[in-house]
Amino acid sequence: MNKYILGELAIDKLKKEIGIVPRPIPEKLKTLEGELPSGRFRWESALYQADKLKKISLGKHTHGESGGGAVIMLIPGDEYDIPFVEVDIAFNFGVAGQIFAEFEVIPLVKDEESTRKYVDPFQKWRQAIDSLPGKPVTEFGEAREFMKAHVTPIEYIRFIPDAHTDETLKFADRFLDVYISIYRKAKPVKDARRKKQMDAFRADWNKYVLEDDPSGIACISAFGRPAAELLYNHMVYL
Repeated sequence: MNKYILGELAIDKLKKEIGIVPRPIPEKLKTLEGELPSGRFRWESALYQADKLKKISLGKHTHGESGGGAVIMLIPGDEYDIPFVEVDIAFNFGVAGQIFAEFEVIPLVKDEESTRKYVDPFQKWRQAIDSLPGKPVTEFGEAREFMKAHVTPIEYIRFIPDAHTDETLKFADRFLDVYISIYRKAKPVKDARRKKQMDAFRADWNKYVLEDDPSGIACISAFGRPAAELLYNHMVYL
């Protein structure tokens, strides 16, 4: 199995459906390597952009001798309240013979409008993926208070037996279908109050995500703070 398969499938789909194009990143970020208690940690970055989106980041991550996967993050442009979304699928990552699967949908404003436009469309998808035999992930530490406060009903973080690889990838494809439908309908936000709420959330997210989320904590540990901050500045911050 190609452990980076999510990245290839997602980037091909997004090129076809919304016309993403490559965007340059600092040479230093193309490959980062470091050590974690669990073994060697390697991160390869690529960045894309598209109309309505500030950035589409792809991270190929490798752990130890055989573990690794790919994570896709789609971050809205400043004039749009499209949710920030993330998909991460990895193999032999923490538990041998298991797929690590993470799906996140984070609206920039927490209100009824965002729920109706950006959370509700994913509900059928979220109910369907629970048909997979997944178990909760506890191996990588707990998110801290800021990250916990912004969990939505769509969040899915599970280990899934690798016999269900094809099904998991199909759920990733369907997740992107829902997102693309939302993306196509999105229009610039004109309401000054809502834009202020969006900007406030972006500022809070960027303040906390590196040290409130286990992924950020692992990056600091493996690569050192300056490299982790550079990575997040280009690839993760909203």
